[in-house]
Amino acid sequence: MNRQELEAELANLEEELEDVKQERHFMLEKTSIHVPGHAKHRFDAEIKELEEKINQIKTQLAKL
Repeated sequence: MNRQELEAELANLEEELEDVKQERHFMLEKTSIHVPGHAKHRFDAEIKELEEKINQIKTQLAKL
């Protein structure tokens, strides 16, 4: 991937990460309904995966 493609992918991943964090916050803290424990683990796993992808792209960009 070239620099432009990496930067575009980075922007997409950062936006997706923000969306997942907002969804997690709403589902786990702003609703009065019970949310199963596995839902929190799913959100946490998705956030971790996105953060790892973002860090990989930042590392690749630093090498360019």
